[in-house]
Amino acid sequence: MNLSVYRLLYLFIGLGLGLFYFGGLWLTIKNMNQARSPIILTLGSYILRIAAVFFVLIYIARQGDWGNILILLVGFIIARIFLSRRIGKTKKDIK
Repeated sequence: MNLSVYRLLYLFIGLGLGLFYFGGLWLTIKNMNQARSPIILTLGSYILRIAAVFFVLIYIARQGDWGNILILLVGFIIARIFLSRRIGKTKKDIK
């Protein structure tokens, strides 16, 4: 494959990771009031989200090109911006 196709793939992996991480954070906060034990929900969600991001970053880092990690980070940040704007709009529409 072409080098730019790999870069695009890393961007999409970063987007997916960001959506998983920040979407999971949003779901955790949203469901905290209904949970039997909010501390277990919070810690379990945190450990799962951090482990997923950590293992993907380690896998990408072992390939040896730090540029791939930067592209992954860009996708991660884009996902954060997208979700914060999307969730922020739904909060404003409810009021």
